[in-house]
Amino acid sequence: MNVTMTKSSSSGERRIPRTYALGERVFLAVPSHEVREALKMGAQWDRAGRVCYIHVNADRAPFARWIVDDAALSAAGLNRADVIADFRDAMQSYGLVPVEPVPDGQWHCAPLTTDKGSKIHQTHGGYRLSLDGVPHGVIRNFKGRTGSWRYQGARLSRVQLAAIDAQNKEREALRQQQVEAEQKAVADRILQILVPLEQASGHVHGYLEKKGVRAHGLRIADGGTDDMAGLLNMPKFKPGNAKWLVIPGRDVYDNLLTAQAIDPRGNKVFASGARKKGAFHVIGVRRARELALAPAVLFCEGYATGASLHESTGLPVVVAFDSGNLVEVARQFAPVLPADQPKLVCGDNDQFFLEKSIDKVLAVGLNPAAKPETLGVLAGVNDATREITLTGLLADGQWHEGHHGKYRIALHVERHIVSGVTVDVVQKGKGHVRQTVRNAGIEAAQEAARILNGKAIAPFFASLDGRPTDFNDLEDREGSSRVVEIIQAELTFSLPLHLAA
Repeated sequence: MNVTMTKSSSSGERRIPRTYALGERVFLAVPSHEVREALKMGAQWDRAGRVCYIHVNADRAPFARWIVDDAALSAAGLNRADVIADFRDAMQSYGLVPVEPVPDGQWHCAPLTTDKGSKIHQTHGGYRLSLDGVPHGVIRNFKGRTGSWRYQGARLSRVQLAAIDAQNKEREALRQQQVEAEQKAVADRILQILVPLEQASGHVHGYLEKKGVRAHGLRIADGGTDDMAGLLNMPKFKPGNAKWLVIPGRDVYDNLLTAQAIDPRGNKVFASGARKKGAFHVIGVRRARELALAPAVLFCEGYATGASLHESTGLPVVVAFDSGNLVEVARQFAPVLPADQPKLVCGDNDQFFLEKSIDKVLAVGLNPAAKPETLGVLAGVNDATREITLTGLLADGQWHEGHHGKYRIALHVERHIVSGVTVDVVQKGKGHVRQTVRNAGIEAAQEAARILNGKAIAPFFASLDGRPTDFNDLEDREGSSRVVEIIQAELTFSLPLHLAA
């Protein structure tokens, strides 16, 4: 990617366009009353960022007083140790184990404070930290929330901040260019390993048997003989001798982006370094473009849910893998599917978010004197609610003592409905754990439906024993006819259809 700018001229003559590749500019913190002087000295003007800059190979000595270098940042109060400590505190507040962060601007996995057992599961958190300019980053808890972070301990002027922001934007654009090239290389290697793998059929895999669904466009990899480490781009990955179900993730142009592997126990792993954002798997058609010819299209999170929906209704399904990716997939399809085509986003109903948080609190003990409190929690689309009674706990956002530690429960309330909760737990001898959870499935489904100009729907169950959430649970408990009944209510033609997979 190149950036075309203009060469300044003090005589007012026509400016000559100049082109620089990303990373070839050094932005300057020039006060407005000194801009003319900087231009006369050979600096150039970036209209978009409204800052001056010089070429990276230019003589920097004449511009030294405007360059935001390490000395300038140190004078403004930036200390690496303080930055790292502040970022680790932020990681912990998002529920991540506060490991020593790698400040290279790249994404790194991190376990959650709630993770246990196999390392396969210890990728539910991630972070990216950069020390370029004002230290900044992003922290992700894939079971909770995601947020940006910026160090607040520096004392920088407005023009210094403008120069740093412009430099960071250019670095980010260059980094993104490099990431896309690396992702393309990873996808090419995955494809080479994927194509020769055995095609899955029927209930050939333990995960499919467990979920009661068939294989649609999947492959089988033998952990003992096939190159699972190469497939997942994880040189140290040890697959054992298990058979792995492999689900390709593609884009709307049918390009392979990534792959998800599932072992017989249901442990799921995505290829490292591949692009997952916006990737999906289609069931019921061979290519994404064929979806435009279908009478309706269903969207969902996981493969088993998608297979249940397709096998029950005959309709094609787009599997987005998880709630966080559902909205990204909707953005991919919004411009390519017919406007008048029915699009149903079949969300997972993660309505037990409050109970799961309470399970964490119970480890520190109850407050017997606490009065029972009945709450309405988000339990479906269109603000459907379900009542929960808290007994022996106080959800007032304050710290409370238990026999084995202390806890704090802060409810997120919208339109008198509990839509999320943040729980802090400090068990004696075990440290502080924070968890923020919402009905992520319903929220993602509703946003995806808005983007698609479609409709969000969710399963509802005759019994909530065992905490069921998705349409695969519904099919398992109440049969395919119940799945058809819910989908049929949103369509004008009869189900099930009989489409060739």
